[in-house]
Amino acid sequence: MTKRDQRRREWTAHIVDYKASGLTMSAWCTARHITLNQLKYWLRKLKAAPSSTTPAASARFVPLSVEGAAPAIPASALVVRIGQASIELQADFDPVFLRKVVQALDVSC
Repeated sequence: MTKRDQRRREWTAHIVDYKASGLTMSAWCTARHITLNQLKYWLRKLKAAPSSTTPAASARFVPLSVEGAAPAIPASALVVRIGQASIELQADFDPVFLRKVVQALDVSC
């Protein structure tokens, strides 16, 4: 991984953390010892960055079909599958953590 890729991943994680925190930009930056200008710069940079996959702006719902017998999943679980990736949620899942994961996927995709 190049330094550029590493920095982009680090800032993607920072931005996910900022958005999930519920804090103002200023309060979040103060708590993390990051300048407000850095956060604004990376928000613009990552928003404008072309992604390697379909842009979030053109995201859409797709039809869902069930094929064959699915693996055994507890009745209290929910599995979200997109291509080869899946997220399995138990009844006691942490919604804040799920929000961070979804936001990270939204920023990086």
